[in-house]
Amino acid sequence: MIMMMWSEKHRPKTVQEMVGNEDARLAAIKWLTGWVSGSRPLLLVGPPGTGKTTLVHTLARQLDYDVVEMNASDIRNKEALQARITPVFQNTANLIGKKIMLFLDEVDGISGREDTGGLDTLINLMKEPTVPVIMAANKKSLKIMKLAKACKIVEFRPVPPRLLLLFLDHVLQSEGVKLGSGDKTSIIENSRGDIRSLLNSAQSRAAGYSTVSNKDIIDVDIADAINGYFNADTLNQAMQFIIRADVSYPDPRYRLISPEERRKDVLAALFSSIVSSQMEQHDLALLLNVLSRADMIVGRANASRQWHLLKYVNSLIATGLYEKSRHKDIKYRQYSMPWPVMGPIFARSQSTRKILDELARALHTSRSSVGLFVLPYFIRVMINEKINPAEFALDNSQDESVGESIAKEMEKVKKRK
Repeated sequence: MIMMMWSEKHRPKTVQEMVGNEDARLAAIKWLTGWVSGSRPLLLVGPPGTGKTTLVHTLARQLDYDVVEMNASDIRNKEALQARITPVFQNTANLIGKKIMLFLDEVDGISGREDTGGLDTLINLMKEPTVPVIMAANKKSLKIMKLAKACKIVEFRPVPPRLLLLFLDHVLQSEGVKLGSGDKTSIIENSRGDIRSLLNSAQSRAAGYSTVSNKDIIDVDIADAINGYFNADTLNQAMQFIIRADVSYPDPRYRLISPEERRKDVLAALFSSIVSSQMEQHDLALLLNVLSRADMIVGRANASRQWHLLKYVNSLIATGLYEKSRHKDIKYRQYSMPWPVMGPIFARSQSTRKILDELARALHTSRSSVGLFVLPYFIRVMINEKINPAEFALDNSQDESVGESIAKEMEKVKKRK
């Protein structure tokens, strides 16, 4: 049985079940029930965990809307915004006739730079919306003040401690868990009005972990989390390492990710750690099958912009891998290949980088496309036509190092003959 995170298990199903921010909820209900084509968008502003996303989905469920959810920080420039939002405005109902609502989360992460045109494009698109549009931001920043002027603003505040205590007692009772008054006070104080943090902390404490601080509960480095998971003695302990890990589920098909974000990719970290260990092929296949199913969910969540699906990936990973990975001596590995194999590949990628850059610029295509489809034929032409790589580089790029890299590639091809 999959162990669900309490933050998902106890997510409100109706607006009435939500905790705190009563005035904000009432304002949102009035806005949506009175919405007509061309109405100003609704901008929900408030810290994480106060119910902004939950309110959108409960409103949609109760008023019979189909939510099209997008993360605005992933579609930052003019072209991407127009490509994603315009089709929604052109279809006011889905295939079965259900009304559509557009939800843009993290609009404070959208680019404010003039050269990308992201913020100005979003403001222009929101002048005459043909479907209800709700946007969410964590705070009122200077970046989104222009956007805020074009919206109806509803502010969310941290949930007060008295309401957090009532909600925490309700959750603990439904889970059959008892915590002392000191533990509950610590959990409430550390949550700082964030209900999601409150539930994560309570679930961690119920499993036997400390609630000293919010950071101790949530942010565990990915290397420590992976090692802790594979060394845990119980499923509860293993689950907590995944829940508390400082990780993400990025999908590079939809946005560029930094090296640090790539390092925090939990599926990639688990994959590299598993395939680098010594185990039977049958066991390896079973573990990779679990990861492939989790990867499918991540891909679908990113493709459909339904990020709430990612909440289930932790449970799928933690429970699916647990039994099959015990006593397999699996340790965290950042890379899926040993250095004797990866070293030459890394060295070659560094050596060919400038060649690929020059060819990509000349052919108006990507560097990866050049590496896959152009470079092998380019080197073969250089050899067949007996072109001097040093002279070629000076004539075309004024960079001697490019000529040296071409010469190395030519030598490798000649040796393979």
